[in-house]
Amino acid sequence: MKDSAIVVFTARGKDCLIADGGSGSWVLNEKRASACKYLVCVQNRGPADYHNDDWGNVSAPHKNAFFVGKISDVVLAPDWDGERPKRWLIRVDEYAEIAYENMWDGARNPVAYTSLKGLGIDEEKLQFNKMPYVEVVSPKITENKNSDTEGITIRQAKILLSKKYDVPQESIEIIIRA
Repeated sequence: MKDSAIVVFTARGKDCLIADGGSGSWVLNEKRASACKYLVCVQNRGPADYHNDDWGNVSAPHKNAFFVGKISDVVLAPDWDGERPKRWLIRVDEYAEIAYENMWDGARNPVAYTSLKGLGIDEEKLQFNKMPYVEVVSPKITENKNSDTEGITIRQAKILLSKKYDVPQESIEIIIRA
């Protein structure tokens, strides 16, 4: 689906999403999330408003969609401690600010999969801005917790190869033969 989206109900605001390079620490299906083209963030004011905490400088009214990002990668969240379940950071390389009311249906799971069309968002009307580059430091995993058996994603490999050989990621092609 060309407008596939993962929707997250987040207590972080726009400024925190930009500073973090995306949205994390989510328990999600990494393969399914990686297949999505867009990240849609819906504001959860509960933690900040009800606990008087500043969890992420909330920036929109409760349950309003306020941020659409073009997903560039899904990586282990830097704050994941190596224990199950894994937590993931959804990285974006471009973002658009939006304002759509009542975009959360009250589901208990703060992660959902859909499409922009299914949400009523017209992707042709989105005006994207470049996301500033944020280096994400992978969590240090102590002991063998199957980290070596799962490998890395193609996107992660391209990022590492791009840095190693000082070439743009777009210049790298990876072919997998089974």
